[in-house]
Amino acid sequence: MWINEKLDNQTRRRREAEGAVVSYDSGSALDAKGSKLYSALPCVAPYGIYSVCPKGVSALVLPLERGSVSLGAVSDGVQGLEPGEIMLRSSGGATLVLKNDGSIEANGKVIG
Repeated sequence: MWINEKLDNQTRRRREAEGAVVSYDSGSALDAKGSKLYSALPCVAPYGIYSVCPKGVSALVLPLERGSVSLGAVSDGVQGLEPGEIMLRSSGGATLVLKNDGSIEANGKVIG
C-alpha cells in the first residue's frame, strides 16, 4: 500500500511540457504566456545555434526541478526538405539549406 502512495505522490509532482506564446525575447531569455505567465525563461538550443524568437510565435516550455526553460519555437512546417537536411530561416524570409548531396542553398540558389 505504501508503495502505491509513494508512486502516486511522485506522479502528481511530475509536470509536463506545454506550448506558450512569446511576448518578449532578449536573446538569452524570453517571456511567454501558456497556462501561466513565464518570465525570463532561459532558452535551450544545440551548441552554436542562437536565435531571438519574434513576439507571437509558439514556444515549447519544459518545466524542470528548479524552474522552466524554453526549448525554442514550434515549427510551422517546412516544405521541400529531405530527411537529413537542415534549414536555417529568418523571419525576413532568408533561408540557408544544407543539402544531403553536400551542396548549400542560399535563398534558393546553390552556392556550394
